[in-house]
Amino acid sequence: MEAIKTLFMQNIPAAIAVIGLVGYFFGMAVVFVISPLKNAESFSIKPVDNAGKTEIRVYYGGISFALGAFLLYLTIALGTAEYSLVGGLFFSTTVFVTRSIFLCVDKGWKCPYTKLAIPAEGLFVVALWTCFILSKVLY
Repeated sequence: MEAIKTLFMQNIPAAIAVIGLVGYFFGMAVVFVISPLKNAESFSIKPVDNAGKTEIRVYYGGISFALGAFLLYLTIALGTAEYSLVGGLFFSTTVFVTRSIFLCVDKGWKCPYTKLAIPAEGLFVVALWTCFILSKVLY
């Protein structure tokens, strides 16, 4: 317990960001492994058969779990949350920028999921960048 407290206190903004990232990825994993069809539909995704259902579990659930677990492992193994925060920034910023570009290309801006995803992802990316900047300025 003392090691976790020390790790957290070493760089509070980075640690908060990593906790958020790991929580997000683990939450996504649970949601998509347990109820893939219901949750995929809210993302405007509909599999054509049972293999598609498995792919939703694997890619949205399994990869989300792997990303969260890797960020947690990286933080513990290196004794700092900074590298995990940078990894999370690469991932979340790339997803947000790619979604924003192809939202225009594919003309999907009126879809219900998009109306939720863009502001939510945008705020998440801003929060992560804020944590990154604070981690550099304060520590």
